[in-house]
Order: sequence, then C-alpha cells, then structure tokens
Amino acid sequence: MAFEKKFEIKLYVPENVEVAGDMPDRWANGLKNAAQVMNDRRQEKIPDDGTFIKVMAERSSLNWRPMIDPAFTSKSDRTSKDITDHQATNLETSFNRWNDKINAAFANDAVDFKKQVDASKDRWALRVGEKTLRLTGDKIRGRGVAPIAAFYLVGDERAKAWLREGDVGAGDPYDIARTGERVALKAAIQQRFIQGGLTIITSKYNATTILNQNTVNTALLNGLRDGAKCDPFVTTPAPDKCWCVWALDDTFLYLHIQVGLTT
Repeated sequence: MAFEKKFEIKLYVPENVEVAGDMPDRWANGLKNAAQVMNDRRQEKIPDDGTFIKVMAERSSLNWRPMIDPAFTSKSDRTSKDITDHQATNLETSFNRWNDKINAAFANDAVDFKKQVDASKDRWALRVGEKTLRLTGDKIRGRGVAPIAAFYLVGDERAKAWLREGDVGAGDPYDIARTGERVALKAAIQQRFIQGGLTIITSKYNATTILNQNTVNTALLNGLRDGAKCDPFVTTPAPDKCWCVWALDDTFLYLHIQVGLTT
C-alpha cells in the first residue's frame, strides 16, 4: 500500500493588510443607515426590566462567576460569593440607566450614535487590518489564508488562482467531504481557520496556543472527512500523513496542509 498525495499547500499570513479605501465609509454608513432599526429591535427584544434581568443580567452574572477564584477574599474581607452577588444585584438594578443611555444616543435621528460611529472608523480600519483581514483577504485585492484553504479542501478549482506570492502549492484542490456535506465542511473549516488564526495572533504566536489550535483543526477535519477519500488527519506532519497545522517560519505565521489517501 502507498500514500497518494492529493495536494500540499503552505499559506502565509501577512503581518498586516491595509483596508481598502472605501471600506471604513461603507462600514460606517451601514451602521448609520440601520440605526433606527437597530434600536427598535433592541427595544423589542428587551422591553422591560424583567426581560433585562433574564436575558442580560442573569446570563452575564453566570458567565462572570467562574472568573472569580472560589477561595479569593478581598482586602475588605468580601468572599468570592459576596463579590459575585454584589455584581449580580448591580446588574439587575441597572436597566433604567442602561435603557435611558441607549435611547439618548439614538434620539434626534440617532445623532450621537452616528457621531460615535464616524469617530470609530479609523480605529475599526486599523483593527480589521491587523487581525481579521489578514486571514480573510477580500474579493477585490485577493483572498486570504482561510478561504484559500477551505476551498482547496472541497475541491474548488478557483482556489489555485487565489494563491499569492510567497504561497506554496502542489497538486490540485481535492474534495474530502462526505456526499452532500461539501458546503457544510467549507463553511465550518473556513470559520475555524479565522477563529484559530486570530487566537494565535492574539496570543502573540504562543507555542501552546498553536498546538491547541492544530488539535482542534485535526479533530474537526476528522469529523467531517470522507474516509474513502482521504486518510485521518494527524497533528504532527509526516510525508505519508494528512495534516492541517499552523506553524511559524521565523516570525511569519503560516497554515500548512497536506491531503492524501493510502491505497
């Protein structure tokens, strides 16, 4: 029996991707044009303090509680339970203040909300260029790591033309999905690459974080692959194995994928 390699790709994540000139304005205009609808939906979903407590306050308190060490005692002798109970009570009584503040921002044709959106355009552009856009790219200037890799894994031939300068590709895109699950696999793994890549970038390329993300990639692909089309994925690359791993080349992050089948 021999391992037949279907493709191997090595896709680099750029250090930064400049946001296209019209993107900040389109982002801002989209929010401003939807201002009234956004506030109407907010009021419909959370119309009163009872709903606020159930939908926001209680959930927030439950999510926050695990962050406090059960053995912790503050300098004022408050236990972790005292602290979390106090936070929960504050949240439950804050509906009127929260509601009035948001309504004020959306009053007079949402003038304050729109000012805040316009003031955030530059910061939004910097954040997107430093993070998400590095992994997604765009349709005009070129796709990024996440869509290229996802399309390769479902056999979409367009992906070959999306390889950028510096990327390495051998073999053609190859569909590893089970019958009828191609779209689901593409959507799931593309989102996984974005989430995993952002997690690694935020961790400043921590080795443990990279290993953890590679483990998640491997588990997801093994759960979605057709065993008749490709071998199981492993976390440690080898010439006769399938793998999908993040790695560092000096200081550059890249996604390295090999797919094949033993016959």
